[in-house]
Amino acid sequence: MLDERQRARVFKIIIVTQCLGMITTTLFQNGFYLNYFAKLGISSATIAMLFALPFLVGSILMLPFAFISDRFGKKGFALFGQVLLVASLALMISAGWMGNGRLSLSIVVVSLLVFSVGGTLQAAGWFALLNPIVPAETRGRFFGRLRVTFQTVSIVVTLLITRLLKASQAMPVFQGILGLILVAAVLRYFTYARIPELENAGGEKSHRGSFRDAVATVLSAPGYLHFNAYVFLVTLFTAAVPTVFGLMQKDVFGFTPAQISLVGALFLVGGVAGCGLGGRVVDRYGNRVVFVLAQLAFAASMLAMLARHWAPWPLLAHAGLCTIVFSMVGGMVGVAISTEMLALIPPSNKSLSTAFTMMLSNGGIALAGIGVSKALGWRIFPPEWHMLGRSFTAYDSLLLFFVGMVLAMLVAIGLVPPIGRK
Repeated sequence: MLDERQRARVFKIIIVTQCLGMITTTLFQNGFYLNYFAKLGISSATIAMLFALPFLVGSILMLPFAFISDRFGKKGFALFGQVLLVASLALMISAGWMGNGRLSLSIVVVSLLVFSVGGTLQAAGWFALLNPIVPAETRGRFFGRLRVTFQTVSIVVTLLITRLLKASQAMPVFQGILGLILVAAVLRYFTYARIPELENAGGEKSHRGSFRDAVATVLSAPGYLHFNAYVFLVTLFTAAVPTVFGLMQKDVFGFTPAQISLVGALFLVGGVAGCGLGGRVVDRYGNRVVFVLAQLAFAASMLAMLARHWAPWPLLAHAGLCTIVFSMVGGMVGVAISTEMLALIPPSNKSLSTAFTMMLSNGGIALAGIGVSKALGWRIFPPEWHMLGRSFTAYDSLLLFFVGMVLAMLVAIGLVPPIGRK
């Protein structure tokens, strides 16, 4: 076990490691990959599919990777995953040298597949690795602090990206930015290696069972299956909204790459505020309060985007406001899900337990992204329609659909046991 001084030092290592790692994930959130893929001549429908690909692969690989991680060590597989993440960034950089065509798209797909495998190797054991390090009574505050810190770093990186893209949108600028992210990924390998693994692999009797027995043990944990059903549903109907917001900025609002990156920075700002607030609310009032308020706030932010025609301020400010509110709510929900998950998992097969939640979350994200891609590609919604004398698009139809589902999800709040109050 760690004493207070050792735990404080490990906390700092964990935070630095996550800051370096989340910079890579931020590229999906801050508009960089949206701009980069558009620069490569990739269509909007295909971009939506590419954004869903890592989560689709992750949802498939999460459980088997977690099962192996519980038995052979969490950190060893995570370090191998970091090597794959470095390789994926190198491939992504090389796509810029292939011009606009099938070859560049193929390299992007391979890069995202490698990224997916590497990220899943790490995610499968991440929460189980942290579980014995972070005391139960401070988990809400710690995860709030962790999220606030790495998202603040992501904001700084996004502002730098925005400034660089405002100065030039040439391909070498995009590749240079990816090169800096690659350096951060290399550094993360060494910081990750310093996180202690307090629970040895295979140390528990339950680890000797089969994969089927391990899954059955996880699913039998009181309240855990109901909680995961809720996580899947809320993710399914909210995860693709940031992508829809970004595509609206590119295709409907006509924002420049620098403006899209600026709104992406506001997305991260909202996440920081939500994580900071979420940690306090979770520890004080419990997770159920966060989930109920989040459902209403998600719907309100999407409806506000549809009300852009009547906003008294510039369109850029309105898009930024809607984005920051949505991401703030998402940050609060992320903290609540993390704390609820760690409180519900059984004492054995911890990697598998946390991976089950992440598998369903990734599955929800992937299905949402694929649904948006197919809805746009198959023209399920009319490309233009009118209401109250104003013109709307297929993206607005998608938002209305998500609003309806999110409000209907209020019924599913009953799936979540109120353990956050215990």
